Amino acid sequence: MNYYLLVFQSTHQYMRAEKLFDDLDYEFDLFNIPPEISADCGLGLKFENRVDQDKVYEIIKRSGIEIDGLYHVENQETIKNIEKIR
Repeated sequence: MNYYLLVFQSTHQYMRAEKLFDDLDYEFDLFNIPPEISADCGLGLKFENRVDQDKVYEIIKRSGIEIDGLYHVENQETIKNIEKIR
């Protein structure tokens, strides 16, 4: 399973982003941050791989919501690859 993960600086920023993407009818899931990623807020937004990650990032930046990063996560059997995109 491959997906994008938005990681936030605080729970407040996470809640703002959750409302924003909900209002825009984006499909996302609440996601606990994996231990490989360090973050002040333990929650993130998970977007399926088919979502345009550039558009998600643009929406976040335009809204003024502060993030710790945007990651691409690739799960392959026993290996998990995590790449910070922004």
